[in-house]
Amino acid sequence: MKKTLSLSIILLATILWQPSILAATVEIVRAEDVGMSSERLGALKRRLQQELDEQTTGGIQILIARHGEVVMYESLGQANVEDNVPITDETLFRIYSMTKPVVGVAMMMLYEEGRYSLSDPISMHIPEFEDLQVYAGVDETGNMLLDDLDREPTILDLMQHTAGFTYGFFGDTAVDRLYRDKITNTYDDTLQGLIDKLADLPLLYQPGDRFVYSYAVDIQGYLIEKWTGKSVEEFLQNHIFDPLDMDQTMAWVPPDKAHLLANIYTHNEGQRTRFNGPLATNHFRAPGGFSGGGQLISTADDYWRFAQMLLNGGEFEGRRYLSPRTVEVMATDRLQVPAEMPYSGAGFGLNFAVVSKPTEVAYPVSNGEYFWAGLATTLFWIDPEEDLVVVMLTQYLPFNEPYFRDLMHRMVHATIVD
Repeated sequence: MKKTLSLSIILLATILWQPSILAATVEIVRAEDVGMSSERLGALKRRLQQELDEQTTGGIQILIARHGEVVMYESLGQANVEDNVPITDETLFRIYSMTKPVVGVAMMMLYEEGRYSLSDPISMHIPEFEDLQVYAGVDETGNMLLDDLDREPTILDLMQHTAGFTYGFFGDTAVDRLYRDKITNTYDDTLQGLIDKLADLPLLYQPGDRFVYSYAVDIQGYLIEKWTGKSVEEFLQNHIFDPLDMDQTMAWVPPDKAHLLANIYTHNEGQRTRFNGPLATNHFRAPGGFSGGGQLISTADDYWRFAQMLLNGGEFEGRRYLSPRTVEVMATDRLQVPAEMPYSGAGFGLNFAVVSKPTEVAYPVSNGEYFWAGLATTLFWIDPEEDLVVVMLTQYLPFNEPYFRDLMHRMVHATIVD
């Protein structure tokens, strides 16, 4: 499937010499041609519009593709409610942790080049981590107790969040409090600065003992820069975004595109209000260091191309990015430890969650479905069994993605009739 641009839009942009994002046209096929129901897709659209009418959020962009064909690409509601600016194909969304699978693909590209083994200790590539210790509780006076490592954390641990690191804001242990105290203003910090701070902090648990969501993917970004000599942003641009024609995906929004970034909304005393603060404003300027855990801005169209490449076994429109076997490694649940995850029935592969116990999920899912989400209530999933990709983007805090994931699964699966 090719992205095409209207000739008139190209000519107009050339004449005016105004730098802007030119929205790409997505070819939509008849739902019945891929075993889905147009009528039921219409019901899904109406249900999402109801969410907007009830002011659940400001606007929603959704893309659904089956058998490699897009059957629904809709922009609903408003990107800027206060100024009555609608969401369009050009609207940009902060996808936050949906950055993680993209960095995972970059990591596995370098894996296929032989740059590292998944079993490599992290300290082999980051010497700052040679002397890590592990939190072992506190003594009777409240002083922190530390143990030596049972084994070193590996790159595999990094990619499945079992290395011992944390984020610091999902718990309230002494280690979490240290993280919150020592790792501040991460948007402006360099990756080297983050590595130096992490190296001075104890691990929360012994490597391999638990799954805890963490700065692990930011560390992966540091490794990409060290191995390639390029910034993470440059590597992703050259090896993923440009080849996949993801022309609306970026690390931050420059001034000439600032009007395209959707506002984030929240609720205050039951009323939908605009969310302000660093989470809403950071992306209008360049970061100190690219956050592999949550940096990217994108659209449903762009992210679908990335996800479809994975569903295709690492290939898209005649170009190969990863081997099918490598994608299989990424999308296989390999967790054998307790996982602090917001999703029932799911384990973890490499930078994705993976459904491995579908009967434990309270809405329709397929075994082997892999997915993740973003802080501002964005979501995607890839379903190899149904040959399906779904991307839904909105901008809402606090994180309300589990609600939409449940709703979307119920209604999208109801559209599949063959």
